[in-house]
Amino acid sequence: MLRCRSCGLVQLSAVVRPDILFADYLYASSASPPLLAHFQELAEELVSRYASPGSLVVEFGSNDGILLRPLKDRRVRALGVEPARNLAAMANEAGLETLNSYFSGEVARQIRDERGLASIIVGNNVLAHVDGLRDLARAVEHLLAPDGVFVAEVPYLSDLLEHVEYDTIYHEHLSYFHLLPLKRLLGEVGMELFDVTRLELHGGSIRIYAGRRGTRTPTAALRTLFESEARLDDMRLYADFSRRVEESRHALRETLEHLRGDSRTIAALGATAKGNTLLNYCAIGPETVIFVADSTPMKQGLLTPGMHISVKSERALYEEKPDYVLLLAWNYAEALVRRHAEYLAQGGRFIHPIPLARLVPA
Repeated sequence: MLRCRSCGLVQLSAVVRPDILFADYLYASSASPPLLAHFQELAEELVSRYASPGSLVVEFGSNDGILLRPLKDRRVRALGVEPARNLAAMANEAGLETLNSYFSGEVARQIRDERGLASIIVGNNVLAHVDGLRDLARAVEHLLAPDGVFVAEVPYLSDLLEHVEYDTIYHEHLSYFHLLPLKRLLGEVGMELFDVTRLELHGGSIRIYAGRRGTRTPTAALRTLFESEARLDDMRLYADFSRRVEESRHALRETLEHLRGDSRTIAALGATAKGNTLLNYCAIGPETVIFVADSTPMKQGLLTPGMHISVKSERALYEEKPDYVLLLAWNYAEALVRRHAEYLAQGGRFIHPIPLARLVPA
């Protein structure tokens, strides 16, 4: 992971071809109850603030249509652009119009010619996946109406560093954003940020709002967050993060080894990309974690990459009754603990790995 001395963007040094990553994608957003509620609220905000009945709202990286559905329910023309064939097919089968394509200048021109300009363009948890950010910004600018709004959610670099969220650093996430590089990127195409919201989602995210330069007044929240980011220029912060990552790895391995020494059985919950980063970095394999439970049918029956741990349905938590469950999807820890109250009632405990391993409930 590198940091640009010019714009401050933190980014990976290697890029995996997007067709390898996204042509067939095994993460369906609608499988997550917290995300369903989150996008219901976002749809209500977007339509009430920036759209009217019949307005065109375009979401790129729309996954299985988790936001398109509540947008459509609010009587706007919702259109998704999704590169994963399987997810685009799922959305279209559900009546949520989705183009199976990467969002690009060509696709933006096609949409503009056939449907007109977009009142709102949305990109949630997708900017970090894009290598050609300038091309993406130009595509957004081309499709956006003169008074339109571009809204995007991205994991926030400041939270990643503060909470030692090293497992979110993996091949799909090419960029790790804060406001300054986003300001510079949008400025290159005549757009500017005018608002920002902090979110707890995914361990800490920001939702940015942007429009054409001079069309909207920047908020106090945006100015305040910009001022707080001065500390991100201090390279000692990144050196300290590196040290704390090693401490986190050591604490988790020590905890798991102690439990195994007491002949306790350990499973994991959430066959996530971040979870696989953690398992591989910490060298945690099937000798320690007997299976990974996951709610997504597309993942069940497979093996985790690298460590080759079996992925099973969440029913396995109750059928095999492991003593402890490592929360690989720790960003949904609160919701997962609520959902599996029965597992706790039968005597099980959860292990939260970030920043230092701890039992949940304490």
